[in-house]
Amino acid sequence: MGTILDRMDDSSLDAYLDGSTYTRETVKFYDVAHEGAQVRAIAGVIPQLEGLYRLQPRSLVVVATDQVAAAAARFVVRMRSPLRVPVVVTDALPSYVGALDIVMVVGDRADDPEASQGLIAADRRGATTVLVGPPRGPVLEDAPSGTVVVPALPTVFGASPARSIIAVGTVLDLLEEDPGLVTQRLDEVAGVVDEELEQLSPERDVVVNPGRQLREFGELARVLHTGRSRHGFAIAELMSVLWSLKGLPSGVAAMDELEITPQAPARDLFHDPLLDGPLDLVPLRTVVWAEDPDVAATLPDALGVNCETPGIGPLAAALQLITRGLAATTYDLPEAPTEDY
Repeated sequence: MGTILDRMDDSSLDAYLDGSTYTRETVKFYDVAHEGAQVRAIAGVIPQLEGLYRLQPRSLVVVATDQVAAAAARFVVRMRSPLRVPVVVTDALPSYVGALDIVMVVGDRADDPEASQGLIAADRRGATTVLVGPPRGPVLEDAPSGTVVVPALPTVFGASPARSIIAVGTVLDLLEEDPGLVTQRLDEVAGVVDEELEQLSPERDVVVNPGRQLREFGELARVLHTGRSRHGFAIAELMSVLWSLKGLPSGVAAMDELEITPQAPARDLFHDPLLDGPLDLVPLRTVVWAEDPDVAATLPDALGVNCETPGIGPLAAALQLITRGLAATTYDLPEAPTEDY
């Protein structure tokens, strides 16, 4: 049967591009369907990064060329705190960078002169350099010969949070762990993501698709992402960026700092905008990441989103939920019922 990506790739890319084969939802889901493949692509380049093993750099500098890459790098920092190696997430090369540092340029922007010059400058100063960039364009073409280039998937056009997260996390892992063990773990993580993608297929309706359930929960509302644990809040921060960039404006706040009282107006499940008219106030709905429904029940009109695959490790569990949240931005909402007169 294969993965959902295998089935989508059965048709030609041209058919995908002109929309003649797939529905609108499937076209939007196409990039999301590659998240497992993005993890495997990073695993495939580990032999080129083996020189990082037991290296003791002064710092890891992540130069992010877009918002998704920056948010993904901050996610890694929060997930792995306390850090053993200082990690700097920035949009420009720091002046102190030298031979003791590792510099990664991460992001999908194809033409970014500042990032290109930063990568060249870091290489000239003797820093170890890694490019996790676009499949083509000046940033890739101008990369120094000594830079390790993580190849981009040629048929994916949107930003991939999994690619940025795994790339930054893998560099940190390789400083301490055997490359073979890192590769094995990434293969396992990719399998978890692929299993989640099967559940998120556009062919599955809201009853059995957790991504659709999440999308419908956030409709016609102000959405606030939060999390009680370190991992949950890290996902919430990343998700607020991803949703906003996909046209679903949302915010983030720490769960223990929220000032939402139990008296806040809850969602009226029986409100019909066609019969009852529009709501006077757009409701606030809270998505609590990496928590079960009983935790979310402590907040009014909240949804707990948790991993249904226990024992898979924090990274795989987080990427499972991030993939779900990203997929939620691709679904069309059901049309309002009409009456015949």
